[in-house]
Amino acid sequence: MSVQVPTSDAELLDLLRIAGPLSAAELAHAMEVTATAVRERLARLLSQKALRREATPHGRGRPRDLYWLTEMGLQRTDANFTDLALTVWEQIRQSGDQTLRRETLRRIARALASAYADKIRGKTPAEQWASLAKLLNQRAESWSAEQDGTPPITA
Repeated sequence: MSVQVPTSDAELLDLLRIAGPLSAAELAHAMEVTATAVRERLARLLSQKALRREATPHGRGRPRDLYWLTEMGLQRTDANFTDLALTVWEQIRQSGDQTLRRETLRRIARALASAYADKIRGKTPAEQWASLAKLLNQRAESWSAEQDGTPPITA
């Protein structure tokens, strides 16, 4: 997969949506610009509440800051996946053709399994469920619990 070099705030947000969370250094490298240029953009997007910053341990010494999209930042990427997922699910449920519904759900399950297979860790089913829950919570962190009071997914 090739990623186009972001040249605007919207493209930076989209890069974070696709590959995030990322550090300022990782963003600068991906965007092929200076760290100073990225930090200025990040400061502006933080002040607009499109991003949130989180310090994470990084070896010895000072932790590094990772940047995540907030709900506002996600909305600015025009990527409202929740609405899309709910609409698709409703259309599948309303389908009168049981064979088509079953085959569609089977293909969706295979695609999701393929997308997450290399990211799920653990040897036991419980460890794998915990790993999947962690992955899904990282994706949902910026909107579910903060916006609608929905508890996070737990294993």
